[in-house]
Amino acid sequence: MNDAPRPLPERLGKYQVRREVGRGGMGVVYEGYDPLIDRRVALKTFLTEYFDGTQPDNLMTRLQREAQAAGRLSHRNIIAVYDFGEDDVKDAAGKDAKTAFIAMEFIEGRSLESYLQANERFKIPDIVRIMGELLDALEYSHSHGVVHRDIKPGNIILLADGTVKVGDFGIARIESSTLTQLGAVLGSPRYMSQEQFMGQTVDGRSDIYSAGVVLYQLLTGEVPFAGTYTAIMYKVLNDQPPPPSALNVQVPKALDDVLRRAMAKRPDERYQTAGEFKQAIAAAASAPASGEERTVMRPAEAVSTAGGPPARPKFVLRPAVLFTGLAALSAAAGAGWYFWEPRHEPGATVNSVARDVPVSTGNAAPAPASPTTPASPPAAAAPAEPAANGDSALISAVGIAPVNDPAQDAAAAEQAVADDARRQMIAKAAALYVQPSSLKSNYAILRTKLLAHSGDFITTVFQQPTVQKAQDGSAYGIMQAAVSVRDVQKSLNQISREDRVEFIRNNGDPRISVSVRAWTPGSEGDTGPQISPVAENLLKEHIRSFGFAVVDDNQAKPPADFHVDSEVRFKKLSARLPASGLTIEKFALTSWTVRAVDVKSGEEIYHNTAIPQKQSWASEELALQDVGRMIGAEFSRSFFLQYFDFKPKKARLRFTGLPPAVGNAVLAAINGNLTVLNAAFAPQSGEDVVIDADLSGGSAPLPGLVQQNLLEPMNKKFGRACFTLLPGDPGQELHVAFDAGCVSMLGRLEAAPRDAFGT
Repeated sequence: MNDAPRPLPERLGKYQVRREVGRGGMGVVYEGYDPLIDRRVALKTFLTEYFDGTQPDNLMTRLQREAQAAGRLSHRNIIAVYDFGEDDVKDAAGKDAKTAFIAMEFIEGRSLESYLQANERFKIPDIVRIMGELLDALEYSHSHGVVHRDIKPGNIILLADGTVKVGDFGIARIESSTLTQLGAVLGSPRYMSQEQFMGQTVDGRSDIYSAGVVLYQLLTGEVPFAGTYTAIMYKVLNDQPPPPSALNVQVPKALDDVLRRAMAKRPDERYQTAGEFKQAIAAAASAPASGEERTVMRPAEAVSTAGGPPARPKFVLRPAVLFTGLAALSAAAGAGWYFWEPRHEPGATVNSVARDVPVSTGNAAPAPASPTTPASPPAAAAPAEPAANGDSALISAVGIAPVNDPAQDAAAAEQAVADDARRQMIAKAAALYVQPSSLKSNYAILRTKLLAHSGDFITTVFQQPTVQKAQDGSAYGIMQAAVSVRDVQKSLNQISREDRVEFIRNNGDPRISVSVRAWTPGSEGDTGPQISPVAENLLKEHIRSFGFAVVDDNQAKPPADFHVDSEVRFKKLSARLPASGLTIEKFALTSWTVRAVDVKSGEEIYHNTAIPQKQSWASEELALQDVGRMIGAEFSRSFFLQYFDFKPKKARLRFTGLPPAVGNAVLAAINGNLTVLNAAFAPQSGEDVVIDADLSGGSAPLPGLVQQNLLEPMNKKFGRACFTLLPGDPGQELHVAFDAGCVSMLGRLEAAPRDAFGT
């Protein structure tokens, strides 16, 4: 674009223009003033003079939509968007031109980029704070459906008190697509994720990658990949950067692992939420540094953590450190792929990431006592749950192993129990999505292709099983871990496709939003792709026929689970009949794009650009009616159910009449149930045993799930109705009465701590 100075406009819309404060990829940024409410604003302009045809109108429509989305964001670490508009200005040649603009919060501070360019560095605690506030902003925006797409130091502002402000939310989406049409590159490719370079679907995990590059630069003073656009793209797609601790030994090695995951090539292998990334940084930053030789920051020039702009520290790199860093760089070039890329067991077919499984000891629940041990249940036994983001779930399972030889090695028995417990965890994760009866009928193939690779899905072990001996001589114990249920779901879908297994999915009620845009280029009054209510209504009718809810994409609370998006283009054909002289017009379908997106993960689960069988219509109205039907035909009820994120139902069970000493036996029996993801003692008062349980089962009513999946299996072991569900409000507690006449039979719970999954 032409960077020649432009005349300063007096006004933009209702705003007085005071001065130019900067230039962006598509226009100028001004300081403005709103006289109605006495407020300074920043006015970011988008010069439409570089577009022809209908592009300016399209830009204005998209600008309005993106500004509305960004305007919904209200967070202390996000620069607020107030308004949008369009006005006449003078271009560089003094001619009249149109400009669109967005009015934003006016911020006085320095960009993170200016600190880095001036070789000013930050202490580790400052870096943790800056990244924490940046990721708070991203966590908030992602939860509101807004992806930034251009996270880089230039868009991160530090105020005088040290507060972080992130700018250009919603605007980067407009610039990236529009500048691509102009053959330009938005910002610096040094912060772009692999999927951005590949032109693939971008979601919040792309922002996490970019934030990882920012963290890398804060730690080392360097970007992980540099060079020309083409060179950077090649490196992002194929190479791994040297670990930060190899360039700055003040960096704890634990941060190397954090950055490795944040900057993983595949989005599925990164942190799935900004909050998860923030927690990992805080935990790793407290770890010891990587060696005694350190990159020394002069004390007089160190950055203050008390807020305000940092001073200008300089790094003093000792020769020994330089030699170590060069050696590490050489080694990384040859060994980076082996150590950084995920590896699966031979023959594995699951579509998931192999993980190291750390064991947490700080929050581990106490091992359950034997049912015959007179011990009261603990007040609270569950570790902190994984983030409720639909990707991970806390799961407990009972592992059982036969003990044929009384003198069998105790370590071997523990290993056998742990192996069985891991398989049970994955079976429970599968039961979130598939009915247990369907899992059992397909047990043979699931055992080989899913359960045998349980380690691929377990991310953190909170409690290792403490092996106990059951009355029948077998060994058993309870294990508790975080499981990537989303990866289990993807593997079930893959098994369905490859082995043509028709799983019976759990009942559910997905919420779906739709958007169908139609365009006939060159038609009278052509304004570009426009929403077609006719096609959308027919598509909505098709989706409602499944029993699913259709919601408005912008107004729905909670938001939709899936979004179906389509754009179709027609060509207007005219033919004059020689005999009659009449002109006949028809509409033919020339292009077609249909896709479906999982809103929570941002994953594109369906994409089709193949044009249906060519045909023509006498009018655009008839064409749009048939298009709505054809788009609906692309989707079936089972399509959405196979991707639907079924959430466990939470139940608090208060057992009355049950001796507290046998509470552990009841807890073990409940955790042994296939449909119970996790059960733990709840904080309680009084003498009752109170258990919190997470149950799968789709949309079935909670009391029915408890009766069928928990109480009936335990009553079956007793041979009579020892546990009775009492009437009450399931939103509070479910009360379960225990028959005192069954006390003498409580040992039967120990005889079979769980119902075996499969045979």
